[in-house]
Amino acid sequence: MPRKPSEQEEEYVRRQELNLLAKRRKDAEAKRAAEEAAKVRELHWMKCPKCGQDLQEERYHRIKVDRCAACGGIWFDAGEAESLLDKPPGAVQGFFGDIFKGFGGGTKRK
Repeated sequence: MPRKPSEQEEEYVRRQELNLLAKRRKDAEAKRAAEEAAKVRELHWMKCPKCGQDLQEERYHRIKVDRCAACGGIWFDAGEAESLLDKPPGAVQGFFGDIFKGFGGGTKRK
């Protein structure tokens, strides 16, 4: 004769199913958020924030900058501008001088 589950057993099974469902929803939401973030990053990766054109990475005095050929904007990634604070004032002047020479076809220092 089959044994009928008790109310406690049924409640336990319901809680397990609800927990599993909640975990699956959470995992699906995390996956959806990660996919959306990747899509946004792909759309904006190395694009000029001002005009939307492609950025080119250039190196001046061991510091990388992203330059837009369309509008001439110069962009620093996180920490790049701060790294100038560690340099002596003459080096900072030389850095910006070389960047602006780059607009007119001057040479970049590696």
